[in-house]
Amino acid sequence: MVNDHHGVSRVVHHKDYYLRGGDMTVLVENHLYRIHSYFFDRESLFFRQKLLAGPSEDGDDRGSSDNNAYTLDDVKSEDFARFLWVFYNPKYSLYEAPLDVWLSILRLATRWGFNNVKELTVRELEKLEIESVDKISIYHEHNISKLYLIPSYVAIVKRDKPLTLHEGMKLGMETVLRTADARERARQRASESGVRTPSFDDFEDSEVEIIVRDVFGLGSRPTSPIPAVASPIPNGPPASTIKLNPAP
Repeated sequence: MVNDHHGVSRVVHHKDYYLRGGDMTVLVENHLYRIHSYFFDRESLFFRQKLLAGPSEDGDDRGSSDNNAYTLDDVKSEDFARFLWVFYNPKYSLYEAPLDVWLSILRLATRWGFNNVKELTVRELEKLEIESVDKISIYHEHNISKLYLIPSYVAIVKRDKPLTLHEGMKLGMETVLRTADARERARQRASESGVRTPSFDDFEDSEVEIIVRDVFGLGSRPTSPIPAVASPIPNGPPASTIKLNPAP
């Protein structure tokens, strides 16, 4: 524990991620993290540029001690700890966490360019039940392939109730207009086939999917998430140098 102060809060070592074998110190809010630069240098141009920066004013290497830690602004300590869990997960290939944890990880992975972490996050999000409007909003915000959203688009097009104002604000003008176009095309197709008062329950998902793909200009669904641009996450420094910690 250290005696420095950051604002009005006492700066303390993070209970899980001030690691004995770490070689990089990072200050996030009032928590000091001592972690392995290997993961950050390997995966993120943002952090590679930080690690290549010159020494601090006292001549020491940046991030080498508590007194000259890298400072991450506009990041919550809770979110950073969740992000680190990806690298220090004691269950290795088992990444089970609720939606809010994955959203914390996704935000930082997107901001810092951790493409492998983003790929993992998309893979895990695809396992969760996420309400259609929320999923579309999340994936659009983080520039995740719209091909994953075809079932969500279909669900919105087929539902009986129109979008609420709140839902429309979350989706954005373009998506609202495209879903309205898809609904109108579905009604038109039903009318042309002789159905006088069509209900969206009358349509098979596969029929609506064809319309959705056309309206949104989408091809086949991907078989894997965002293409990786770096080596797989499990590779890292020797296991003997890493203290594994429980999930947040």
